[in-house]
Amino acid sequence: MEAVSEVRTGQVPPVVPAKHTPSPMDRWWNFFISVKLAIVTLIVLAATSILGTIIEQNLPPAKYHQIYEDWAFALMNRINLFDMYHSWWFLALLVLFTVNLTCCTIDRFPKMLKTVRNPRTKLDGSLEKTLSLSDRWKKKGTISDWAAKYSWALSAAFARPKVTEEGGEVHLYAETGVASRFGVYVTHLSIVIIFIGAILGNVAGFKGYVNIPEGESVSRVPVRGGSRTQDLGFTVRCNSFSLETYPGGQPKAYMSDLSVIEGGREVLRKTIVVNDPLQYKGIWFYQSSYGQTGGATAQVAVSRKDGTPIGALALAANEPVPVDGYGIVRGVNYEENFQGNGPALQVVVEKPGKPAENFWLFQGRADLDRQRNDSVVFSFGGLASKRFTGLQVARDPGVNVVWLGCALMVIGISMAFFLSHQRVWIRLARRQDGRVEVVLAGSASRNRIAFEKKFEKIQTSVKAVEK
Repeated sequence: MEAVSEVRTGQVPPVVPAKHTPSPMDRWWNFFISVKLAIVTLIVLAATSILGTIIEQNLPPAKYHQIYEDWAFALMNRINLFDMYHSWWFLALLVLFTVNLTCCTIDRFPKMLKTVRNPRTKLDGSLEKTLSLSDRWKKKGTISDWAAKYSWALSAAFARPKVTEEGGEVHLYAETGVASRFGVYVTHLSIVIIFIGAILGNVAGFKGYVNIPEGESVSRVPVRGGSRTQDLGFTVRCNSFSLETYPGGQPKAYMSDLSVIEGGREVLRKTIVVNDPLQYKGIWFYQSSYGQTGGATAQVAVSRKDGTPIGALALAANEPVPVDGYGIVRGVNYEENFQGNGPALQVVVEKPGKPAENFWLFQGRADLDRQRNDSVVFSFGGLASKRFTGLQVARDPGVNVVWLGCALMVIGISMAFFLSHQRVWIRLARRQDGRVEVVLAGSASRNRIAFEKKFEKIQTSVKAVEK
């Protein structure tokens, strides 16, 4: 009935415009330029980074089994919490944030560029109302004469102005610090470059640890918690390892003499210390740790009673070592300070057809062993142990990209926070009383307190030409 009534009375229902349905491409674009997405992604990245700091990464599985129960270890291992910085989901977060920041920059940059390239050079009434710094006065004379004088004064005190004439009015516009407008975008670009470097290092790089005993070589390095190994493409040999200690026995410095072997020949040799690594073909070898491989051996010199040397023995714990024409010798015990006489080694001698004999050898005191009146004299020279050097091995092809991003970030932050886009306008217009009305106004994008002082100096310089 309502429809019939409307027709009879001649009333036409208002036309409701059809709602615009965004296309799938528009919906995706709106998703990726969302500030909410950036905030959520940053929060998740921060939370996972904290988690990665709490949970020590890339330890051997046995270490994790000592810390966590079996069910917890299985769950955390399944979601890559022990190597989260190389996990697919952390890489996806980096990619998502990089795409989000790139799209936000692409969406907003053209508007800013348009503002910079086409500034408001005319000081109209609406713009004047938005500016907190302004001054107004009147002068006798012609607009062209005062425009020339004020243009010169503004150039000397601030920057060379752009002159615009319209509707009988003359507008002078000058600006400095336009680069500050680009600071935020340079910072955005730096973050994108840093993340690209991190993604590149994540995908194409590796980090591992390897122990190389003195005199031995490796060509493969266990990486990512020992779950796989990385082929170096060459061989690294530890020629020797040396350790310096303080008087109390604490380590003072330790270093490794390393050689790079490729194609059967030594192509590089360097002694590395902490913070002075060896680098070859983009792979870095850092001095990380050291230790003893295997048990220590006692160094014992053997000679006849008349001093004629027979040979030298390296006695491992309880391992029998034969001496031709004499018997078998075993080292069974060691004391650093036996009965107050310093380091000593207890040995057992087994001669054919005779009962075993055990006695102590004092380091550097062969004269004491002569008192046994045996046909052989032993001289204990101390313990010798074979050590290994622990190396951190890393390749990160994205590190230079990250450094580039860091440099750009410093530049971008400096542009954004230490520069200020400062603008000054002067409008000259003829009023009904025949005089020229002068309006001076200014604004700054940041650090407005400092600009107020600068604006006062500009006022003084501009008005000085009137005298």
